[in-house]
Formats: sequence, structure tokens, C-alpha cells
Amino acid sequence: MSAPAALIVTLGCPKNKVDSENLENLLHKQGIQTVSSVKDASFVIINTCGFIESAKQESINEILSLTAEKAGNKKILVFGCLAERYKDELMAEIPEIDAIWGVGKDEEIVRYFKETLTKEQLTAEKPRNISRLPYAYLKAAEGCNRKCSFCVIPSIRGGFRSFPIEEIVQKAKVQIEAGKRELIFVAQDLTSYGADTGSSLSDLIRKVAALSGDFWIRLLYLYPASINDELIACVRDEEKVLKYFDIPFQHSEGRILKAMGRSGDSGQHLKLIGKIRSEIPDAVFRTTFIVGHPGETHRDFSALMSFVNEAQFCHVGVFSYSDEEGTRSFNMAKKVSEKTMKKRIDDIMMLQAKISYEKNLKLIGGTYPALIDEAGEGILIGRLQRHAPEIDGNVIIELHGDEKVDTDTLSNFINVTIIDASEYDLTGKIHD
Repeated sequence: MSAPAALIVTLGCPKNKVDSENLENLLHKQGIQTVSSVKDASFVIINTCGFIESAKQESINEILSLTAEKAGNKKILVFGCLAERYKDELMAEIPEIDAIWGVGKDEEIVRYFKETLTKEQLTAEKPRNISRLPYAYLKAAEGCNRKCSFCVIPSIRGGFRSFPIEEIVQKAKVQIEAGKRELIFVAQDLTSYGADTGSSLSDLIRKVAALSGDFWIRLLYLYPASINDELIACVRDEEKVLKYFDIPFQHSEGRILKAMGRSGDSGQHLKLIGKIRSEIPDAVFRTTFIVGHPGETHRDFSALMSFVNEAQFCHVGVFSYSDEEGTRSFNMAKKVSEKTMKKRIDDIMMLQAKISYEKNLKLIGGTYPALIDEAGEGILIGRLQRHAPEIDGNVIIELHGDEKVDTDTLSNFINVTIIDASEYDLTGKIHD
């Protein structure tokens, strides 16, 4: 290896992926090469997640695994949410860590490299790495002003602040010019975009949708109480915006939502879903729920199950409540056992599997545009507009006879006819 190189390992949500990409670009500007394997790296940089217990444990396990591979002069560097919350504890428990930073410390990390490496090692600017995947995440804002009682994000990432529209539009241009076919807007609270700058999420969407190119726009993490008529109309009217609503309701029962520091109830949730469906009949809905929040009773959970059955979501994610120190929920009584939470997750997911399967069956025989993410032996793996990457299902496209995979097919749109369905994935063939 001719020069020191860095590997960035990203854990957690898509917002963390954006942070890692930003850091990678800063390192490239300083002449620091990035690689994709541990053996080729002089520096291993781990971007951690500290949102819930399972994410924290995953981050800790990854750090321990990578420190076990530490040899010679290889450096282990840690940053991100977990490091923000537990910097001192991590350094004490895992002394193999060479340096650690919290959130938003890109300049400090770059300074570390400049102080550690010689001028000869920091050579000319490296070309920017662009993922070969056909989609890219664009972070629209940082932080959160919501007061959810179970969430540590505001204490880690601070208050809500929108990034300038011009800055986001420029990043979108770069990704489109690099061949990206799907731009995914993310933030802790995407629907609040522009509330602090006199703008709005609809303004941002329209500016990006006006860019030249053949691409989709997907919106993730829409706080339900902030979805207004303007946003619904914008999604309805802008052709490039997918009719995909990712709305983390978290629960259906007003008593539990109030304890969570959130608003609404099943009636208000269903009213919002109904309004969107009246404006956009083919709207796709994804949501997430937390089961086992302190005080959740069997009656509350039964009502949540009824809500899921009535709402008929396309995609559902369920998390067990995580008791996080520093949150208001941490000190609440009437904790729910792990065993009960696991049973409740299984029950919801069994119900949702039935709903998803019935919805997928209705797609058989239809032809839809699919974005191709990757190719395997005799197959293509893609997604319809109803599938967000990494969290929803896929469409498996079987290749037959003289059908070939070329550069125009990979990372591009093709029309696919659906021929079979399971609970989460679809099977299709290239439409003639």
C-alpha cells in the first residue's frame, strides 16, 4: 500500500450514512484515501449509533470485533452518537481505541489526520468516492426539537436546524450527475424542514424536482402532526416525488402517545391516512411502532393491533421499548417485561405479514417501473416505487433465455411485470 488509507464503518440509520459520506469527502480533500476492507486500512473509523439498546450493543460489538483485528500501526477511531453519550466509558473499557469524538466533529477528525500524517503522506486530493448503488440519501436537517419522552436524539444532536435549500439542491445535482436514480430526503424530523428559516419541505421538494434528469424523490420520517395540506398536494402533484408516506406513528392510543410526549390517537391517525388516500389513491404507507412503553397494558396493545388491521399499512416496523438513561420514560413506572414485548412484536408482525401478503397478491399481473440495485446469477434485484431501500422488500427479476444484464440495466429503471408474491418480496420478469 503506497499511502495510509482509511476505512469508514457506518452503523445505524441512513442519517449516519450521510455523516460518513461527508467525512469521507473531507478526508479525500486532504489527500487521504479510503478503502473498503480492514486489511487495506491504516485507520479504521467507526461511526456509531446510540439510539436504543440494540443499536448500542451492535456498535460496541463492532468496535470490539475491529479492535481484535488491530495489528501493527493500525489505528481505531470512533465517532458518532454512541461516542457522544459514552465517550469516557468507551475509552476506559476499550483502551485499544486510539481517538474518539462525538457528533458533528468532522473538522476535529480531519485535524487528527493532518497532525498524525506527514505532508508527504497527505498528497494530492483524492477523487470523490460515489457509491455504486443507484440511490443516495440527502440529509435536509440536523437535530430535533420534539420532546418525545423515550428519545435521546435531542440530547445527542441538539436542536432542530434546517440546512440551506441551495446547499441541498447542489448536493442533489452532484448525485444526479453521478448517475443516482433515487434521492432520499432524511432528517430526524423531516416535516419541520424550513420552520426555522421561513421555508418549507414543499419548497425544498419543488426545487430538487425541478432539476433535470430521470430520478425519483423519496421522503423518510414524516412526523404525523406536521403533515399539512401543502405537503400532501406537493407529493400528489410532483411527478418525481414517490407517493410513499413514511409516518412513524409509534402507537395508536392517546394515553400511551401522551406518555411518549407525542400527540394524536388512532382516530386522528386514521383521519390523516384517509385524507392522504382521498388525495392520492395509490399512496403507499410505512410506519413504525414502539411496543412496551412504560404503562402499556394488554388493552392498549389490543387496540394497537386493531388499528394496524384497520389502517392496512403496506410496511410496518416494530421496536421494543428501550429504557434509555437521561430520558423521561426511564423514570416511569409500570415497565413491561422483555418477554411480553417480544410476544407483542411477534403478534404485530404476524398480522402485518398477512396484510402485506394480501396487498402484494394484488400486484400480480401488473407492470411497474423498477429501479435495479444489483445483479445475481440469473436474476436482477430491484425495487418498485413502494419499496424503500434496506427497510422494505424487493422485486426479484428472473432472467430467461437471451436476456442479458448490461450497464444500461444496472442502476437504472426497467419495466417489470409481477408474476408472484410473498409476504414482503415480489417476483417479476422484464416486460417485453
